[in-house]
Amino acid sequence: MQQPRVLVIGGNPGRWNARERVQLAQHATGIEAWVHATQGAYIDHTSVTLRDVHQFDIVICNTNRISSSSAVEKYTRLAEGRRDSVLWVSLLEGDMRHYMRPSPFVRRALDASTLVNCINHNATESIQQTTSARVAYIGIPYPVSSVAALATSVSNRKRRVFLCGFLPQRWNDVAAAQQLGIPMDGYHVRMHRKIGNAWSNLQQFGTIHDSSAPLRQVEASFRAENLHVRPETTTKEYLTAMGANVLWMNLDERYTWGRYVLDAAALGVPIVTTRSTGHGQLLFPRTTVETAFSQRDAVALANALLHDADLYANVAEHAREHIWQYDAPVIVRSLYDHLGL
Repeated sequence: MQQPRVLVIGGNPGRWNARERVQLAQHATGIEAWVHATQGAYIDHTSVTLRDVHQFDIVICNTNRISSSSAVEKYTRLAEGRRDSVLWVSLLEGDMRHYMRPSPFVRRALDASTLVNCINHNATESIQQTTSARVAYIGIPYPVSSVAALATSVSNRKRRVFLCGFLPQRWNDVAAAQQLGIPMDGYHVRMHRKIGNAWSNLQQFGTIHDSSAPLRQVEASFRAENLHVRPETTTKEYLTAMGANVLWMNLDERYTWGRYVLDAAALGVPIVTTRSTGHGQLLFPRTTVETAFSQRDAVALANALLHDADLYANVAEHAREHIWQYDAPVIVRSLYDHLGL
């Protein structure tokens, strides 16, 4: 079979293809990973046209801008106006709870799809009740080998805990990790001082141009002496740095694609996470807690990992064995199978 021509439509501005960004393919873990895994092309939501769509066999459209009726209307116009030969895949990214809110715009966009790729299995059944299109849990291709190559050996890891998720989005990771008595690492988002970001910067940080505001916001939220806050960085740099920590904490309350869980598994670092991530039960069944509020259980599991070398090794090994089902070629093959290719 000839390789399908794949277009990914997303929110980040620009037009590019996999050949132009080969250097980014090794550690791509967002929706753009579909571009690299399929040797396809990328066009942003704003500039994509129906003429663009007709140049491809498969279109994977990230529908995460569901709060914008104009954006969803555009998805729908493109999906409904495409040729019959073009297979349309709606990719549901972000917190799956957003799709539980009734919206005729979203329903129409999903109904126009050949397939809906729901990236969190917890929501698949509910999403299927909202659309006539077929819904499947496929996910996003993950570069297992490339990430695993960045792993730090257990003997060289630092006795530090990484707080997953940007600070200060969640308080519970810090609250649990503080009880472990070891240094903590976390990241804050960078402020993008562009004209287009002025309003969002003012809303989020209270300033338009002061790039130190994100750090001050974190410091005001968490008065923890043993918390080292780092600025947002590249995926490779973050994986290398945090892969050297002995433990990760990810008390995520969202129902979404658990990227931190995948990263931890590929690096062989035990993580305490929640069931909502979708990957926790499979990759880290012994260190997955029920909810983001399961503080006592999270602390007990983290302490057990820090003091029981056999448990630590078993948890890491189980994750490394099972991470391969998310490897890029496996996920791409799953998509093609669901599309009958």
